[in-house]
Amino acid sequence: MVFSACVQKQHSKIDEVREVVFVSTYEECPRSANPILKAVLEEKHIGSSENVDRLMFNIVELKGGLKAMNATINCYEKQAEKKVTK
Repeated sequence: MVFSACVQKQHSKIDEVREVVFVSTYEECPRSANPILKAVLEEKHIGSSENVDRLMFNIVELKGGLKAMNATINCYEKQAEKKVTK
């Protein structure tokens, strides 16, 4: 017994290949410099007043750095929102 069949390939959207080029420009947002942190004094106990002062200084610097990074992210997000809503 011999079976034969002629099958016509159906055209589907998967078969279509489209090249999509997306070009977008953004204004560069301000970027702060990395905070310069003070190292703890190895010859002193971690809880010494000198090291506690250094650690507190570092906390303040890191907090300021995080605020600056968030401002940069918000700047880019605002630009992206403007482009999406157009």
